[in-house]
Amino acid sequence: MFPNGIGNRYDWVGRNLQGHAYSGAMGLFDFECYDDLGPGAGIAICDFNHGNKGLIGGGMLANEFIRLPYQFVAWHGRNAPRWGLAHKQHMRQFYRRSMGVMGPVQEMPVFESRVLLDPKVKDYWGMPVARLSGHRHSNDSIVGQFLASKAEAWLKEAGAITTWTFVPGIELSGGQHQAGTCRMGTDPKTSVVDKYCRVHDLDNLYVIDGSVHVTNGGFNPVLTIMAVAYYASDNLVKSWKGRLGGS
Repeated sequence: MFPNGIGNRYDWVGRNLQGHAYSGAMGLFDFECYDDLGPGAGIAICDFNHGNKGLIGGGMLANEFIRLPYQFVAWHGRNAPRWGLAHKQHMRQFYRRSMGVMGPVQEMPVFESRVLLDPKVKDYWGMPVARLSGHRHSNDSIVGQFLASKAEAWLKEAGAITTWTFVPGIELSGGQHQAGTCRMGTDPKTSVVDKYCRVHDLDNLYVIDGSVHVTNGGFNPVLTIMAVAYYASDNLVKSWKGRLGGS
């Protein structure tokens, strides 16, 4: 019945693989800003999530998670000493005097970015492994550069004595916040599930997770996933009761 797989009559399953193209800036300060109160972000702004003149999309900006000393090594900046006594002194001086501001770029869907089951390679249990391919849209880097400049300005205004930016490249996304591969829509020719997350091909198969997102937006997707799950589940229960005669 489904030679190309359920929901895949028009080759949309596994397409438009997205994650989040994070960009931002790091800053070093001449005072301690590490409060030991927990790893999570403590402040965020949505000023640049929408309505950026001349740009498509945006993202929120927040202070980055507190990183372990081992992880901080990768956040030193280009001119920091990489080994030896100078490296140790730099770590001691700036580990508690560093701060990152970053945010997730709302990625542009790319049809060629996808996940497939590898036809040859199998895992320990004999199951085909996932094979990822594709790239990000060039717009993601443009928006990433914009957000990075705003993050750097934030750090400088806060008193950073040294700053540097980082922006996403065009390499494939999907390393975190995976989304898009079973996108939602009203037309079966351009989507996999309907507005209730029901696969177009069948009336009793649902996909309720981040894969139905057309885009991830400029925020971490967990609240959107939860909202869609409540909405889709409510409809699923109502329609199921209807099939059982209201019992």
